[in-house]
Amino acid sequence: MSLTAREISAGYGKADIIRDISVSAKPGHLIALIGPNGSGKSTLIKTLAGLLPLSSGDIQLGDQDLGDYTRREAAKKIAYLAQERRALPAMTPADILELGRAPFRGRLGKISAAGHDAIKSAVKAANIAPLMHRRFGELSGGEQARVLMARALSVDAPIILTDEPIAALDPYYQLVMMDILKAEAARGKVVIAALHDLALAYQFADRIWVMDQGQLAVDDVPHRALSEDILARVFKISAEFPAVSTSLIEI
Repeated sequence: MSLTAREISAGYGKADIIRDISVSAKPGHLIALIGPNGSGKSTLIKTLAGLLPLSSGDIQLGDQDLGDYTRREAAKKIAYLAQERRALPAMTPADILELGRAPFRGRLGKISAAGHDAIKSAVKAANIAPLMHRRFGELSGGEQARVLMARALSVDAPIILTDEPIAALDPYYQLVMMDILKAEAARGKVVIAALHDLALAYQFADRIWVMDQGQLAVDDVPHRALSEDILARVFKISAEFPAVSTSLIEI
């Protein structure tokens, strides 16, 4: 399922934070959304997830308008991972992943066999089996991040939107999270991740969207999206990215 936005504007209250943005994300692609602080990355992610109302434009999931979906049905199509690591400290990862299946539950609130399979797959993908019966509040920051990533994966949605999934993580867990997202894209999903780390965006993304002052400045493959000219113009830095790739498999 593709995700397409056409000339969308959105924000908070009467103020548009993002303006006239048109983008398209294809299945099988990991897209890194980058830009300076305050450029509108989080607002765009939330808007694509249907969490903020549009002031203009439209968003399509496949060939259907996002606005035509009920909130419950949209939650089956889009898995959203917020930057904040929020969960009740006393909850276990098992509890948290079951909540991820909430949109699929029937009147009796039971999880189907397919739901249990999705949870098992998410646990394996995020490598959290040893953590499943510990309290969330007892876990390290990296472990909490993997649990919440697993919750997003447990939805088994065709579209995954993440806002700063590697924020405040050490280098090891940054690579863990990026490898998970890359693997989900390889399964044929649309994966969009707002990132601050330009090097990881360059190394892992299939395409890069560059935001600048609430507008889309660049939509291109990594070596062109992070050219010296764009780095100087948008980020006000002088740098050059080599054609290298890094992952946990390679180090």
